[in-house]
Amino acid sequence: REAVVSTQSTGDNKAVLYHDLEVAPGIPLAHTSSNVLWKLPLPEINATDSQKRDQLLLSPSEGLETVRFGSKLFPELRDVLAMLPGGLGIMLEVKSNIAEKGRIPVPYHGDKNKIVDLILSELANSAGNRNIILCSFCPTICLMLRRKQDRWPVVLIVQGSTETYHDYSDGRLRSLDLCVKLALSENLHGVSVFSGLLTDRCQEKIAAIKESGLATFVWGYHTASQEFRDYLRSEGITGLIYDRIYEDTSLVKRTSDD
Repeated sequence: REAVVSTQSTGDNKAVLYHDLEVAPGIPLAHTSSNVLWKLPLPEINATDSQKRDQLLLSPSEGLETVRFGSKLFPELRDVLAMLPGGLGIMLEVKSNIAEKGRIPVPYHGDKNKIVDLILSELANSAGNRNIILCSFCPTICLMLRRKQDRWPVVLIVQGSTETYHDYSDGRLRSLDLCVKLALSENLHGVSVFSGLLTDRCQEKIAAIKESGLATFVWGYHTASQEFRDYLRSEGITGLIYDRIYEDTSLVKRTSDD
């Protein structure tokens, strides 16, 4: 088992754990309904900025909690690595904005070299012998992670083209087949596939990825289904990414058998 977490850099060059590229303080935008909140780009926030600490309270109406980790706004990667059990592996997603078709690009995380160097430095200093898999939706980030080190495997997260999400502008990400070819050409460890891409010809697609020699992970809302997870396991995928793993009857059974 591994924990799946997301990391990115703040305005003061700290590697923190936070999934979204923007933080939504409980401040409504002017001339809008109270449900539309002003958003602040995380790369423009200083992780240790005490002046913003009491302002960055996420809206209770959204069912979210305050953004705090001790005296800090966000948990830093080094602190989390120090506090987690040493035997717990981590699948670490490196966040970066990616241009989407028909949408205005968000100019966050412009210097990808700087982000990758920061995160690799933190891992080198704090990861110890922990099992870590690095991953990203951004192919450029994946290529940098792979070429700058060979200690931790790198996985490309595949969204593909579905009705669920906006398509990326990057032509390399248009389809699962193209992403597999990219991962192979750049000697990546594997791909992490959105479950929505496996609603048809699932067995054929998984078999093709396995035959290529790439590790195969699956993420997405379809993995909430116990039946779907059991089917993917029967197909021999490398790993599943989903919430509430201790409610998984198959996982509990295998653990008790071990």
